[in-house]
Amino acid sequence: MKKFGIYLLVVMMILLTACSSGDSTTSSKANESEDSGVTTVNFAAIKTFGEDSWTELINKFEAENPDIKIKLTQLPAPAKSTEIHQYLVTSLQSGQNDIDVFTGDVIWVPEFAAAGWTEPVDSYVNKADYYPGVIDALTYNGELMAVPWYVDGGMLYYRQDLLEKYDLPVPKTWDEMLETAEKIKNGENNKDLEKFVWQAKQAEVLVCDFVEFLGSAGGSILDSEGKPNVTGPEFLKALNLMQGLINDGDSPKSILTFDEEPSRTVFTDGNAIFHRNWSYVWSVAQNEEQSKVAGKVGVAPLPSFDGKSSSSTMGGYQFMVSSNSKNKEASIKFSNFLSSKENQLYFADKMAFSPTRPAALEDEGLQENNPFLASLSEVFQGTTARPISPDYPKVSLVLQSNISGVLSNTITPEEAVDQIDNELQRITSQ
Repeated sequence: MKKFGIYLLVVMMILLTACSSGDSTTSSKANESEDSGVTTVNFAAIKTFGEDSWTELINKFEAENPDIKIKLTQLPAPAKSTEIHQYLVTSLQSGQNDIDVFTGDVIWVPEFAAAGWTEPVDSYVNKADYYPGVIDALTYNGELMAVPWYVDGGMLYYRQDLLEKYDLPVPKTWDEMLETAEKIKNGENNKDLEKFVWQAKQAEVLVCDFVEFLGSAGGSILDSEGKPNVTGPEFLKALNLMQGLINDGDSPKSILTFDEEPSRTVFTDGNAIFHRNWSYVWSVAQNEEQSKVAGKVGVAPLPSFDGKSSSSTMGGYQFMVSSNSKNKEASIKFSNFLSSKENQLYFADKMAFSPTRPAALEDEGLQENNPFLASLSEVFQGTTARPISPDYPKVSLVLQSNISGVLSNTITPEEAVDQIDNELQRITSQ
């Protein structure tokens, strides 16, 4: 089995390297021996969307730090998160030091930290410079386990032209959204126009959507001590709303098969009034070659229940330093360089990645050049992390199967609450 594990790691490295859009090394001197006084940091990083973001920044860092060279291993884009996760798990679990610093999904932080694969960075990061929700999501057992990079979150897209046509305000509660959608639907007399499209496929995105419905009712899946928090009224309130949206026709039954892109297509084809999705939809919606509603779209925080606050599930990638690294100090220095305000603005400009620093989102240049990202500050004030647990993959599967059962009417919300509670009690007590 040990030989097989090593073989699997080699195969995955070959496959992942093949996904690179360029050389795996950004400098001809990246392989210099540390005996020469040069420290080589092995950096495994996702391929960013449509732009080579690493070469320019790595060259700049090396120019400022001539005693450090960065060797880049290009990982696939975040859409291949399962493959990236498996590669990182295999590599880190092996105990080898072929990765010093890497980019990782926010939901992997507690898993990797609990396994002892990542280095705490509290002493090197000023937490006050970042959104509190981001810091909370990257903290495990009281220690910050990653340097923040970019954040994403669920948000409400809406047909601004239709709200203006009927002189209706942007809704702040779920009831207001459904009332607004009903008025527009009746006025448009268009059988193909859906009221609200979201993602109900039995997949990770369903958990993301549920976290938002639950958070907007004031609830959470786990409490502050990592124990199940399922039996309160908020859990049933969220499940009942989600089920009712489909059963009452406020959302089409087809969303049971929708993840992000199929749901996005309905909206950008002009066939939905309201739509829940991530920040990437904005640029697609404004592209006349991809969207029939370009120039007609607005974005706002997701609605909430009366008296509660909007909730937006946190996504995004962060920088983690391997506990096996022999170059931790240089790796943390590089991570902080990439996470600086200046470079968060670089990523915002090049890739429309939303900064994790409020100061970056409040930057005058960003507000002028990319008002959409600047407008997300209000959305991210309500950012909510998915359950922070080393057993998150198990937690997610329990939630997916039971919530999906409720939405397809094979189990009742009450039955789902009992089953989720029992399973989470078992998982968290192990």
